[in-house]
Amino acid sequence: MTQIHISIRKPKTGGLDPVTGLMRFRPVRRHFDAEKNLVIAASFDADLSESGELTVDLLPTTSAFVWQVIELADTPQAYTRYVEVPDSKTKVEYADLVEVDAGTFVPKDMQGSQLLKVRHASTQSEAETLSAQYPDELVFFDETATTAKAAAALSTLESITAEAQTNAMLAKSAMLSARSSADSATATQSDLSSLASNASMAAASVANDSQTVADTASMVAAKGETAIAAIDSTVRAVKDKAESASAELPSAGTPEGTTEETGKDSTGETPTGTVSEEPAAKAVKAKAKKVTVKEA
Repeated sequence: MTQIHISIRKPKTGGLDPVTGLMRFRPVRRHFDAEKNLVIAASFDADLSESGELTVDLLPTTSAFVWQVIELADTPQAYTRYVEVPDSKTKVEYADLVEVDAGTFVPKDMQGSQLLKVRHASTQSEAETLSAQYPDELVFFDETATTAKAAAALSTLESITAEAQTNAMLAKSAMLSARSSADSATATQSDLSSLASNASMAAASVANDSQTVADTASMVAAKGETAIAAIDSTVRAVKDKAESASAELPSAGTPEGTTEETGKDSTGETPTGTVSEEPAAKAVKAKAKKVTVKEA
């Protein structure tokens, strides 16, 4: 039940006065309520208070019926309204009730406009088909089936999203690995370049050292040849001097009965004033042995 508050006034000089009388309520058309009761189109009356107010409990209206309200106040003539009563837990003002047409139950505010037509569908796909077929009609469909399909679609989207995130992480890991490999390759190339530079420097140094050794060897060989030539020249000079000295010594014959060694008497001693050939030769040979060859 919904409580409806009614307040009726009439004008007077300087303000408004309350209106007394009664209000008559009757459901238009017979109908069945929520408890399967058949409700006939019978009326009942309710009196206004001395303050011109009334609170009455009415059944909420449905598509099967509306309420007829007859205002039987102390006026020259009665006035009839056909209204919808909402299902409300709070009190509703009589002035806020929607007034409808008695024959069509269409709100008076909508009279002259196109009526809203409604169709029902069991699934969302069927509703889409009907909506395309009847663009001027409102199509309802089963929310449960649609929710299940939406949940399945959402689950699929979540799975796709998770897979995309996984692929993105793998791609990022591969990119980082490639970047690390590139850095390592750059470092290795730098090391190889450094090694190549060091090898070039070492090769140049070895070449220089080899050239130096070759030059030194050539110089030593040249000096050796010069030294050998000097030694040969010195030896020849010494030999020539020895031969010349031998040629200048006096020659004497050997008397009979004397010793074979020249310059010695029978006792083996060399007389005073006698020049011995052997010591002179030895002296020449000694001089030859003492010749020292220095490197040129």
